[in-house]
Amino acid sequence: MTSQLDTIHARIGIGGVVADNRLQSVHLEPYPQLCAHGVVRIAVWVLMADIIGGWEAERSSGTDWTFTTDLSVRAPVLRVPARVEGTSVALRIGKGHVAAEAFMHDESGELFAYSQVGFIRMPRRPNDPPKPDMASSAKNWGQREQLGSLLAEAAGAQVIDPVIGHVEVVLDDALRNPAGAMQGAMVALVGELASEELATHHLGRQHVVTDIDVRYLAMGRVGPIYSRAAFIGPPALGSIRVELRDRGNNDRLMSAMLARVAPAPEPS
Repeated sequence: MTSQLDTIHARIGIGGVVADNRLQSVHLEPYPQLCAHGVVRIAVWVLMADIIGGWEAERSSGTDWTFTTDLSVRAPVLRVPARVEGTSVALRIGKGHVAAEAFMHDESGELFAYSQVGFIRMPRRPNDPPKPDMASSAKNWGQREQLGSLLAEAAGAQVIDPVIGHVEVVLDDALRNPAGAMQGAMVALVGELASEELATHHLGRQHVVTDIDVRYLAMGRVGPIYSRAAFIGPPALGSIRVELRDRGNNDRLMSAMLARVAPAPEPS
């Protein structure tokens, strides 16, 4: 079994700053394997928002699991920043639901990306694996071996049919979270690829995803995981809807997403 230290999302390289046993911020210096077509993949910012927003949920959850229910990211700036730092603020802390917002600032202090994220609390089952200590884990973030291949390749994503945004991944351990389900940023990555492939094919030039809204409807546990995507309105407007399903679990609907695409920046 793959250690959580060796999962794809762990090796993206997001580091954490811990003080007073509290995760204060996260940071990342993007490197080529996280980028595609002149931008950092939006799934990377999904992961950053999930981590820093998830801290707000974790510190109020006791021994319960916290699972992401919905996550939105806006990343309209079409360039690769030298460094991004993420912080979060709780919007609501309830008995069963937590909402937070995440701010991702670049090296100049400008707001580079923004996220809103929601979480639900669920009791641990008797046979569940141990719940990780985020504060302790954060001290080792950023010290893991970074990805040696492009993020989509490392995840094993295969484009089956760009006409319908059909992308597939085999659900191996490197894509799972500590609870054994497909990790949220990896779910978003498949949706990002589906949107990108659909738009690039139909619009005749390379596109990238700038906005994504992910609703996590069910845990992906079996696989393969596959996507379907379609335009909302005229393709030139760049609005797309995506579904992800778990073929090995009776085609269960895992996630519904909305995405917006834009033409990729011209190479400098």
